[in-house]
Amino acid sequence: MIKPLCISLTLAAPFLILSQGVNADESKHYIGGTLGYGFHDFETKDYGTASFSDSITADIYYRYMINENFGIEVGGMSGSGGAFSVFSDIWNDVKSLSYRGLRTSFYGKLPLSVSNSFYAKAGAAYQWIDYNITQDKDRVSVSETDNGFYGAIGWEFRFRNGLGLNAEYQHVPMSNLTLRSYNVGANYAF
Repeated sequence: MIKPLCISLTLAAPFLILSQGVNADESKHYIGGTLGYGFHDFETKDYGTASFSDSITADIYYRYMINENFGIEVGGMSGSGGAFSVFSDIWNDVKSLSYRGLRTSFYGKLPLSVSNSFYAKAGAAYQWIDYNITQDKDRVSVSETDNGFYGAIGWEFRFRNGLGLNAEYQHVPMSNLTLRSYNVGANYAF
């Protein structure tokens, strides 16, 4: 009698464990990332501008949910020239612009159904910016920092196993650099 019970539990255990998964409504911890394509405007007092150039962006983050609809995020983001930046480098003073930095934001969601929700993020970003300029026929590399607002709005679809897929628009206006991008991403509740 004990042997059939042990065999039954052994066979049933993986199915019971895997069928439960992570319920996103119960989890307070999320890790995720996005990839996107967008545009940036850059202006510096000393070296000129790189207005309306495209960029490829990446973003990773950790989110802690304070309650069911509100949370706090910390993360990193980076970007560099996109497909058309080669052409914009021709008419702009600033060339080969890239950025990387940190961000923190408040997160709020508006559930539309069990699996769908709209969300918004608002916070601050701090970026390290690298670019090249030409001075006296020499190419000079310049690094500087910038900070300002970070904002995003988006839509998310969440699966019962904890995986979420999202699409969002990010807007990051800072003192010298303004970023706008359309991103797609994934996150996981644990």
